[in-house]
Amino acid sequence: MADPVLKVRDLHLAFRKGRHTTEVLHGVSLHVNAGEKVALVGESGSGKSVTAQLALARLQQEKGTLVDGLVEVVGHDATHSPAEIARIRGHRVTMIFQDPTSALNPVFRIGEIFTQVLRAGGQKISEADARRKAEQALAEVHIPDPARALDSYPFQLSGGMNQRVMIAMALANEPELLLADEPGTALDVTVQAQTLRLMDEMVTSKGTAVLFISHNLSVVREFADRVYVIYRGKIVEHGRTDQLFSDPRHPYTRALLSAAPKLIGGGLPDLPEHSDAFRDPLIVHEGCGEPDDEVTA
Repeated sequence: MADPVLKVRDLHLAFRKGRHTTEVLHGVSLHVNAGEKVALVGESGSGKSVTAQLALARLQQEKGTLVDGLVEVVGHDATHSPAEIARIRGHRVTMIFQDPTSALNPVFRIGEIFTQVLRAGGQKISEADARRKAEQALAEVHIPDPARALDSYPFQLSGGMNQRVMIAMALANEPELLLADEPGTALDVTVQAQTLRLMDEMVTSKGTAVLFISHNLSVVREFADRVYVIYRGKIVEHGRTDQLFSDPRHPYTRALLSAAPKLIGGGLPDLPEHSDAFRDPLIVHEGCGEPDDEVTA
C-alpha cells in the first residue's frame, strides 16, 4: 500500500499568550490514504479546525506552536518545514473553508481569483487559457453561466454559487489532498446538502483524498469512509463509518450520536458535556483502540 497522503503522529500543539502556554492538541494521530474520504468530528472547541488550519495547512502559524509530533502532507514534512508546505498549498493540497464569501477576496472578480489559483499551482498559463480552464471548471460544478460568473464579484453571487466556485478552485489543480473545514455550514440546509453532494461527486471522480471536518453527523455518515472522533484535543475513537455509527465504543462518541437531531420526534437532547463518563480525553476506553490503529478493508 502506498504511503498515506496525510500522516499525523502524536501531535501536540499549544497556544502562547505572553508567558503562558496552553496545550490544545494532546497526541493527535490520524492518517488519510490516497483517494480516501476521512472525517474528523467533534463539538465546537474540540480541536477540529485547529488540527487542519494550524497543524496541517500551516495557516496562522504565529498563533500556534507545534510542541511535538510528526505531520507529513503528500510526503512533505509539515512539522519542521512550513515553508515547504506553503509551496505545495494551492495545488497538491488545497482547502475549502466554512464561509465562501469571506474566503473570496471581494475586490477581485471571480475570473481574476481563479487565474491566481491556477498560477499558484505552478501553471504558466495565458489569460485566455486560464479563462477557458476556469469556465470548464465552473461548468463541472453545475454553474449555469460560467462566463457570467467569472465576470462577477463574489458579492454578486449567492452563497451557494460562491461555495461551488470554491469547490471548483480547490480541485482545479487536481490536488492529492483536500482539507474541507465544515463546507456549507454558512448556507441553508438545502443548499448545504446540494453543495456537499456535489463535492462528493467531484472528489470521487478525480480521486482526491479528503479530510472532512464537521460536527454534522448525518453528513459524515453519508460522505466519509472512516471517522475520527476528537474531544478536548484528543482522538478518543476512530473506525470505519458504518462500524462507528452502529457500534460506538467511547462514551463521548455515544453522547455525540445521541445528541444528533432525530427526523421524527424527540427533539434535540442536551449533550452531556463534562460527564464523569468521558470528561478525561486521555482515557482510552476498552474497544476504542490506540489513537490510529491501521484500519483494513
